[in-house]
Amino acid sequence: MTVVYHELLADSYLLILAPSRTNEHEADLADSLNCAKRSGKAAVWVDCGMLHSLSDEAARLLWGAHHQLEEQHAQLVLVHVPDRVRKDLLKCELGPAPCMVPTLLDAARQTARTPKDYIDFALSH
Repeated sequence: MTVVYHELLADSYLLILAPSRTNEHEADLADSLNCAKRSGKAAVWVDCGMLHSLSDEAARLLWGAHHQLEEQHAQLVLVHVPDRVRKDLLKCELGPAPCMVPTLLDAARQTARTPKDYIDFALSH
């Protein structure tokens, strides 16, 4: 899996994932998730819209990030999750699932601390 984009936003950290061309280890995803977890943001948004499936290793990394963020009182939010990716993630179920939403605006609504935060995000994008 390749992280094709990452951005530090006001209250969240955004990662956009794409399938990799080879069956390499998920080192890029692991590094990006670690960076996102260290960002101190209230949420990490992971856009899965370009993915067709999820490897077992990637699923374990996302579950691990989900649990570690919960311990930090933060949230992992998966966005644009195709059905196959959802199934691949949930077959490795390790407790309550991460939040999954259809759009980035829904992610902003899910993680906004105040209505003003949501309005600021909506106006800036």
